[in-house]
Amino acid sequence: MQYAPIIIFAFNRPKALRNVVCSLLQNTEARESDLYIFVDGARLHKDGELKEVELVREYVISITGFKTLHYTFSEVNKGLGASIIDGVSEVINRYGKVIVLEDDLCVQPNFLAFMNQGLKYYEKVNGVFSICGYNNKIKIPKDYKADAYIYNRSSSWGWATWKDRWDTIDWKLEPFDIYKSKARVFRCWAGSDAWKMLNDWHKGKNNSWAIRFVFAQFLQNKKCVNPCYSLINNRGFDGQGTNCKSWSRFKFELESTGKKNFVWPTQLSINSCLFKRAMWYNSVFIRIYSRIMYLIK
Repeated sequence: MQYAPIIIFAFNRPKALRNVVCSLLQNTEARESDLYIFVDGARLHKDGELKEVELVREYVISITGFKTLHYTFSEVNKGLGASIIDGVSEVINRYGKVIVLEDDLCVQPNFLAFMNQGLKYYEKVNGVFSICGYNNKIKIPKDYKADAYIYNRSSSWGWATWKDRWDTIDWKLEPFDIYKSKARVFRCWAGSDAWKMLNDWHKGKNNSWAIRFVFAQFLQNKKCVNPCYSLINNRGFDGQGTNCKSWSRFKFELESTGKKNFVWPTQLSINSCLFKRAMWYNSVFIRIYSRIMYLIK
């Protein structure tokens, strides 16, 4: 199998970057994978940030264990949204497919096996927009046989896609007013928070590339493929982050079997039980409950 290149987007957290790289190296496929790292530039008004960015760059240069290492150090602060759009476009134009991570993530030892097998299995299935390494904290029915399931909303926590899907995304969404009539349907399709995130991006309140990715997926009515048990751990929510408390809705069950050969859904129809559980997880009620629990724990 020809493995997809891995892209990591980093900034000012040398320890976090080291953690995600070390977790990738626990995957046997890493030694046959090309690694690309994009490091954003420091913000001029942030004291001490330049030093942290320089430490990240020093570490990047020292990385070994992959088939090849490529890195790009931005001299200006582009922001995560622009960094990801530019970086993914550069690499996907060369390889036709990519696996993408950010530096606050750690992966399971079978993450690369899952992502590469998914990319191969669904490469010619145009109805699939992305392969995701993260799963919501939902209970999988005992009689569900596959190792992954079909869902609407892609996750930005460890994902993969192909050039022909990536090239269909309109990042500017101009004029934006023509999309406002789709707000209600988009919320039903992707979750109660989805339209607000997109509208906030339009107003300049966030620079999310991910919600524009999901909106493109929605406009084309395409699906993502999620693992039944997460292959991604976000260290900001595992109790180790400085702002993390003991309770979080983002704590979930990790895939722990170590299996390397996966059973994939053969149909793009959505399992109604899994869909309801995933949508409930992203509902207004759960998000409010999560916020209350975060404050009192």
